[in-house]
Amino acid sequence: MASTEPELSDALPDMQTLGEAADEAQWRALVERGLKGAPWARLVGATADGIAIEPLYREADFATAEDPFGFPHAAPFVRSARAGAWTVRQAYEHAAPEQTNAEILADLAGGVAGVELVIAGETRAGGVAIASANDLNVALADVILEAAPISLDGANIATATLLEGKLKGVAARGTAFNLDPIGAALRTGRSSVSDMKDATAFAARIHGVLPAATSVRVDARPVHEAGGTEAQEIAVALSSGLTYLRALTDDDGMDVADAAATLNFAIAVGPDVLIEAAKLRALRLCWARVMEASGAGESARAAHIHAFTSRRMMTVFDAQTNILRVTTAAFAAAIGGADAVTTYPFTDAIGLPTAFARRVARNTQNVLLEECRLGQVADPAGGAWFVEKLTQELAEKAWGLMQAIETKGGVIAALDDIQAQVRAAQEKRARAIASRKETITGVTDFPLLGAPLAEAAGPPPQLIETSGLRPIRWSAPFEALRFRAERMTPRPAIFFANLGELASFGPRAQFARNLFAAGGVAAIGEETAYKSRDEMIHALRDNGAKVAVICGADASYLEEAENTAQRLKAAGASWVVIAGKPGDREAAFRAAGIDQFVFTGQDALQAIGALHAALGIDA
Repeated sequence: MASTEPELSDALPDMQTLGEAADEAQWRALVERGLKGAPWARLVGATADGIAIEPLYREADFATAEDPFGFPHAAPFVRSARAGAWTVRQAYEHAAPEQTNAEILADLAGGVAGVELVIAGETRAGGVAIASANDLNVALADVILEAAPISLDGANIATATLLEGKLKGVAARGTAFNLDPIGAALRTGRSSVSDMKDATAFAARIHGVLPAATSVRVDARPVHEAGGTEAQEIAVALSSGLTYLRALTDDDGMDVADAAATLNFAIAVGPDVLIEAAKLRALRLCWARVMEASGAGESARAAHIHAFTSRRMMTVFDAQTNILRVTTAAFAAAIGGADAVTTYPFTDAIGLPTAFARRVARNTQNVLLEECRLGQVADPAGGAWFVEKLTQELAEKAWGLMQAIETKGGVIAALDDIQAQVRAAQEKRARAIASRKETITGVTDFPLLGAPLAEAAGPPPQLIETSGLRPIRWSAPFEALRFRAERMTPRPAIFFANLGELASFGPRAQFARNLFAAGGVAAIGEETAYKSRDEMIHALRDNGAKVAVICGADASYLEEAENTAQRLKAAGASWVVIAGKPGDREAAFRAAGIDQFVFTGQDALQAIGALHAALGIDA
């Protein structure tokens, strides 16, 4: 018998008819037909800053043929400032200088090209204990400083001065002292005029004796790690850089080009590859404009960017998924044109890294460099209409935010406003994660219950409470709930009272299993199709479950949900849940004994909290 199903070709226009006259309106009409009448807007996403992400970009969206961003390695440096490979850096936070030295030497032998010494500071109780020249000598013993440049993170004048002393007679190219009083103010909420004067005076002096080194870090990571948006990161970096430029040129008498040469931008990069690549490109575009307005020549307008993989994206549970996150973030940094990249180990949220975790971190970059050959291509994302347009739009958005900060007197004067804006952005995204509109693999979606935590070499450095921008991790609220359940033996579980066949109850059962597992709660019989209600009730009594969830199709709910709930309660279930929105049946369902409804789009944290209470899991 001939098929009556329409062929794919029946849904498409005659290509010869369209020919060269095909336009976007016709294409959109076909797409909307495929969407079964849903509007085109359904396909349009948005960045954290509200910039539209269209499903299709064309030359009309960004005229790449005119090449407005210029050539690679030339102003405005959108297409990267460096030629060749970026510097592979590794961060070191172990308190003991001897252990730090052993880790550094092992990593240098494995392909690391630069060392990032993390120094304990006002907001992080941890890091390498460098209190004397001897401590620094021990930490850097047998390190060839000309080949492996040193970068400090969280340094003060005393530590920077110790490193200066060790670098006498050494070609210091790539060395970064990274004094950053503005970054400290962002993290603590307190600014220090004397710290700013000391930092800029140190930078002016170092530029005279070690011109190939950078002395001041312009750090946007506090904004990122506190939950800020891409444009907020760029804006704070621009305003911070401007503040340092003014201090160096006005107070310390440096030429604007020399002052800019002492600055080193630190940017956190997340897993959204093209957005993050556009962020780095937009920062260089904006900074080149700042330098142009400051009177600097074209060669002095490049921003030197050190990219760090994001720490807010890291998870404790199913930590191996962090390898994928770090890889995509490092890829974004590479195609975005970062001059140096630090990849954090996949156990970063758990504690100090083991040798294996450090190996994976550095080899992530080695693979991108040596096997993917990303260091051999200038601006790999260049010419892609989406990336080019997003670069432009991010730059425009960030420039407006920077101007607002400057109108208030600069980044220090606007600390309170910056905190409020970042907090609002963090809360908005946190709500999306809480409702699982934005998912975290291994935590909010597809949790792997029973898997042991990845091994760490020691606990993570503890954060110190401050009034500034406090680092967050997006997964932390779900992990807190899961840890509560993980403490219980045996693991708390929920009985699945499935209605009908697997094909009908399966989708909702899978949804409910995922939701419960995100809170550390196991499922009992999530794929079981019961032949009768008596069989279901016997199964409930046999395993002694006190919480049950009804899963099925809408039609089954109308016919059977109320009776099923009543029988579950009579059989010993103290809390009955139904998977799905109740609609206009809520009152009837509750009267029948249904206590809770779980469904897509609700606050999953609240839903899991209610289930925990029903299961007797202590907060």
